Amino acid sequence: MGRREELLRAEAEGWEELIAVLDATAPELLEPPGVNADGWAVRDVMWHVAFWCSDAARALNDIAEGRFERAHEPYGAEEVDRLNDRELERSRGMRVDEVRAELHLGRSAMLERFGALEVLTADADEWFEESGPLHYAEHLPELEAWIRAHPR
Repeated sequence: MGRREELLRAEAEGWEELIAVLDATAPELLEPPGVNADGWAVRDVMWHVAFWCSDAARALNDIAEGRFERAHEPYGAEEVDRLNDRELERSRGMRVDEVRAELHLGRSAMLERFGALEVLTADADEWFEESGPLHYAEHLPELEAWIRAHPR
């Protein structure tokens, strides 16, 4: 199995786990804060993942078109925190059904752009893995803990 296939398999498995957890979350538990120490709701986590999948799609598109310049990527730790804070506020003004739809759209765009790459560069590998399988795995434990703490 090549690296591209390995990444796609890891993404599909992580996505399946993420969606299973989200589908198991009672509707009344999607909007209250408390999923993590930052006070996010499940809706906020869904938007956070959706945003980064969409941003990965943007980066992968730039890579495919030869326009990606790592030196111009604004994603140091402070910039990531600023983007996360901005997107958290944005998610709080959205309905859960909108967020869920954007989650699926963001993932689809990321997969489409990844699949369109002729060559899997180190930058493309990193963007896809960090925004997909590793990111899903980062947030699964807090979502699972939230569900366990609030049984139906």
